[in-house]
Parts: sequence; C-alpha cells; structure tokens
Amino acid sequence: MNLRKGTAALALASLLAATPGCKDFYDVNVDPINATSARIEKLLPASQGAMSVYLGLSALGMSQATSTLVNQLSSSRDIGSYTPDGGSFSNQWGGLYADCLVNNEQVLKQATESQNWDYVGIAQLQKAFVFSQMVDLWGDIPYSQALQGAANPAPKFDKDSEIYKSLLGLIDAGLENLAKPSSTATLGTADLIYGGSKTKWARMGRTLKLKLLNQIRLNPTPVISEAALNTQVSALLAQDLMQSIGDDYEFKYNSSTTPENRNLGYIADYVTASRENSVGRFFYQDIMTGDPRRPYYFYRQVTSFQAAADFSDATGFVTVLLGSIGPAANTAIANSVTLPGLYAVGGKFDDGKGGVATGVAGKGTVAQRFLTSASRYFTEAEVRLMILKDQAGAATAMEKGIRLAFDKVNDIAAADNASNPAPTTPQISATVIDNYVQNALSGGVTLEKIMIEKYKAGFGFGEDVYTDYRRTGFPAITLPGTSAEPHTRLTGGYPRRLPYRQDDLTSNPNAPKQQPNLVLDKIFWDRR
Repeated sequence: MNLRKGTAALALASLLAATPGCKDFYDVNVDPINATSARIEKLLPASQGAMSVYLGLSALGMSQATSTLVNQLSSSRDIGSYTPDGGSFSNQWGGLYADCLVNNEQVLKQATESQNWDYVGIAQLQKAFVFSQMVDLWGDIPYSQALQGAANPAPKFDKDSEIYKSLLGLIDAGLENLAKPSSTATLGTADLIYGGSKTKWARMGRTLKLKLLNQIRLNPTPVISEAALNTQVSALLAQDLMQSIGDDYEFKYNSSTTPENRNLGYIADYVTASRENSVGRFFYQDIMTGDPRRPYYFYRQVTSFQAAADFSDATGFVTVLLGSIGPAANTAIANSVTLPGLYAVGGKFDDGKGGVATGVAGKGTVAQRFLTSASRYFTEAEVRLMILKDQAGAATAMEKGIRLAFDKVNDIAAADNASNPAPTTPQISATVIDNYVQNALSGGVTLEKIMIEKYKAGFGFGEDVYTDYRRTGFPAITLPGTSAEPHTRLTGGYPRRLPYRQDDLTSNPNAPKQQPNLVLDKIFWDRR
C-alpha cells in the first residue's frame, strides 16, 4: 500500500489548505519533478508541510520509527522488532525527495533567478536540515545529482561525510543570503515556520551548524580538521543562536477538522481508534518516574493493573514491549494502552482519572518540533564538556536547556487552556522546576546527564534522539531480550542505520548493489 500517494497526500493537502497563502496547494505539484510554473510563495509552504509529514511523529513520518528505536515508543510494525527492510520507509524516502526537497529546490532555483535572497537563504537552510536528517538515518544517499528530475533519473549515492561537508558550506551560504538586503512581501504568509523572520532563520542556521559539528566530534577529519572543529564551535557559541522557545524550529498545526489540520500524531493515536503507538516501558518507568512532566508526556486510559495486557503496572500504564514474544503480545488493548500525551502530539493531559481517548480528548494543536532552543543548549553543554573541556560552561548550558524544556511544557499547557474558562492543565511551578534543576546538576555535569535531559526534551522528534543514542550510548536504553523485559527478543541486532528503499536499489544503476548491514555498517560519525 502506498501511503505517500494516499493518506499522506490527503493529510498534506488538508493541512496546507487551511493555512494562509496555500489555498491553491493542488497547483503546486502538478508535475513534482519539473515544477516550473508554481510561484515560490506556494512552493515554500508545500515543502515545509511535507517536511512535517515525512519527518514527523506519525505513521507517515520518520519520527515514529526512530522514537521506537530508542524505546520512547513501542510499535507493532517491523521497526518494533528491529527488523526493517527495503519496504519499511519507501513512503518517507519518496516523500522527502519528491514532495519536500523537490519543492524546496524549486524555491531555491526561482528565488535565485529573481534575487529574492530571503527565500534563497531559507531554502538553503531547509535543504541542509532535511538532508542532514536523511544522512543521519541512511548514510550515503543521492545528494549532488539529486533533484534534477528527468535530467538525471539515476543520481549517484554520495558518501555521507562528503554530504556533511557540503551541508556545512550550504548553511554558511544560507546565512550569507539571509543577510543580504531583500524584502519580499509574500514571505510573512508563505513561511509557515517563522513567519518570515530572517533573524530567527539565521539563529536556526547557526544552531544547526553547531549541531552538525558536534555530531561529528568523534570522527571529524573526513569533514573538517580537529583544530578547525574547535575553532568553529567556539566562534559559533559567541554568535546569535536560538535563545528561547520562540526561536524553536517547528511546524505549527491548528484545531481545524474541515479540512483536517491537527497534529498527524494526534490523528494517529486519538482520532484513529486502533491507535498507532504505545509508550516504551523504559521511557515511562525508568526515565520519567518522578519527573513532573510525566502527566504532560503520557496519557493513561486506565488507572489500574490490566491483566490481559502484554505489560501493565499498578498505575494503569499499559503497553506492548518491544520485541515481545509473550502470550499477550497481540491482545487488543486500543482502549487501555498508554498513549503519547499533550506534549508530543497535543493529546490529553493525564489528570489521573483515565478514560478512553477519542478525537475530542485533546486538541491536536501542538506543533511538530524539529530543532528547539532546549536542544541547542544541551548541544552547547556537550560541546563545552567534551570538546572545549569547560565544565562550568557545560553546567550553565545544561541548566538553560532544562529550564527551556520546562518552559516548552508550560507554554503548551497554557495554550491547551487558552479556550477553557476553567483551566484543567496546570502549570509546573517555578519551585518544582528549581528543585528539578538542582537535583539534575547535583554532583556535576556528565555526558550521561546531558543526554538523559536531551532525551526527555526530545520526545516528539525521534530522529535526533536516535542519532544521539548511536553517538553517545546514552541513555542506556533497555533492549529486547534483557531480564528487565521478559518475553522479548532482539531479532538480528540493533540497527545502527536504516535500509534504503528497495525500488531505488533495483532501478538505479548508480545505487549500492545491496542493502547495507544495518548492524555493522555505521554512519561515519558513529564511532562508539
């Protein structure tokens, strides 16, 4: 079944149809490979919407699969048993290239010709972000010869480290173009992420560059010398990076149902009665026990032990364990399973009363997050600790990251109460946050502590959590087959990368001759 041509296309068309400046969405991709007539103010939001669909937290996006790989979610799909194959991500691979990157490339081409430098800079930064995520998932991919349509239907697969090197230059070019004098009247409504704010786009670009440099710190030399790495991260830390939750790089949804424009993960787990996901036991029990954000992160439909479930505890937490081979692995638990909650998809705040989740349990208006100010500070903490050997600076950055992560939760809670005269979602108090920060920093900053906090804050965008786990080994997630989760089995080893779309390997003579070994063939920065 081709979800990309069916469900994904409908979802993308719906969410864009409800957005200012996008009412003629169907005019954009009449010919997605050679789109030349669509205007840039229509192509830009189309590319941003497609990015949210195919990188986001839903069955159509890569975040669902990667969140499963780090035990934040559990899934009955093949990724839940760690056995993805050449058909597992065909829709996402195709959607990122044909719906997201092709439209973005047209923005870049047409805006360069018309010297609309603000559009050019934005398109370059978006291209760098999306391609960096694809490299982090698949390694060598079509890049230098991609997006040429009929002019080159068989692009070569570029080496992952070479793509990273090019992306760092692309970010620099995007920042340079954003700094050029350019004022386009349509940018404010066409840009669905920052509303045309070049200042915020520039902050995002510099933060993205810091992120990529940090990710290669264990193996920088294929991309940049170690001396240059130190110099460049130090220079970036002195510049204007993402500072507050208002700088977060995210795609916003709203409450419209006709057309449907709610968060796609919310639709998958609340509107769809069969549910797409359950919550990972490790995340709920081992990581979030005692964390004041837990009722914002997860929604328990029941409040007591469920004997028929694959896994349940006395509080009513219900899930299917990853790699389960237990007798209840296939038991129907749609009306009792614990779901992603308010923070991740705009679902229901867990007030402890339970109740079957429906399409009106929650609003589904939470944005799809990609790169946040909290993650910027956790990245800075890692850079200061591991590259610059600055323990005090790492502690300061880590505290800022934690506080911004809590700010995000409180901002989402406030928005959830916005239309309710009797607020039902409480704010996390300053005292609670202060106590949490004090406990988190007690005993000094370590890489493990930084990554645990980043893991928590990153719920909703699994790609970076998966990348961080492969880079650092933290947090030490519970894998199937261990004593902590009986009746589970790890089939074939832990995937350190994802399989290519099989159609590309079959039809493209310049593609690899076979699928990589998902356990042994690591991405170039993965040196753990």
